[in-house]
Amino acid sequence: MFKNKFIKLLTAATFAVVGIGTINTMSHTSTVQASTFHYIRKDHKLVTLGYGQNLPLRLYRNGKHVYYNDDPKDEGNLTDENDLDPLKTHGWKYINGTKYYKIYNYFSDASAYIAAKYFTKKYNDLSYEQIYTVTKAFSPRNGDMQASKTNLMLHPGAAIEVDMYSKDNDIVSIGAPLDDNKHGLTGFIDDGSSHASAWLKITQSQFRNNCRKAAPSTKFVFNDEGDYETNASLARGGIYHKGHFYKVYTR
Repeated sequence: MFKNKFIKLLTAATFAVVGIGTINTMSHTSTVQASTFHYIRKDHKLVTLGYGQNLPLRLYRNGKHVYYNDDPKDEGNLTDENDLDPLKTHGWKYINGTKYYKIYNYFSDASAYIAAKYFTKKYNDLSYEQIYTVTKAFSPRNGDMQASKTNLMLHPGAAIEVDMYSKDNDIVSIGAPLDDNKHGLTGFIDDGSSHASAWLKITQSQFRNNCRKAAPSTKFVFNDEGDYETNASLARGGIYHKGHFYKVYTR
């Protein structure tokens, strides 16, 4: 499956917790043929599916198939890649011959479904991300295409996330440590806002001479909540949120 090397998962520079939203304008489509609903657990308790990154949502209101903002191309028809709440479900049903999970509490005024095929190994591959450790201090570049110089400094022991799709380019894309001047990256002006992983770049020479692949359990922390990933968790296709491991599914 093709992956855009500029797409980041949960280590993007800004994280927004998406709460229960609303759908403003809806559009109706053709008649839907749906099977009966099947609970996964006999006690009808919720089951956690994991994180969904840009997965297509099938939305219903009053039994009618609708689109977010009356537009099939609106981004509201996809799961938010920065959502820190894992997707949960009670169960599934077939819609027009395709198996869908009903996503719990995604919108307050519409039901949301995601095709079950997206919660499979095919869409659970984080091998293009790996954690490296800084061995010598150096100054990274800005995350813009010009990779302009910064006043930032990465220090020995800092954990960085490397986009392996960019590793063979002149400029290597990285997820840097938290911008709190406490995780091995200094030079940020702390304005009191929440901290997150910065999207930066380094040169090939900096990568070769100042970084080495981290141990499997080395933590790359990417937000103030202490959520993190390791090479071991990435190999399993997921991250740790509030101490619990969740798989990440993405297109």
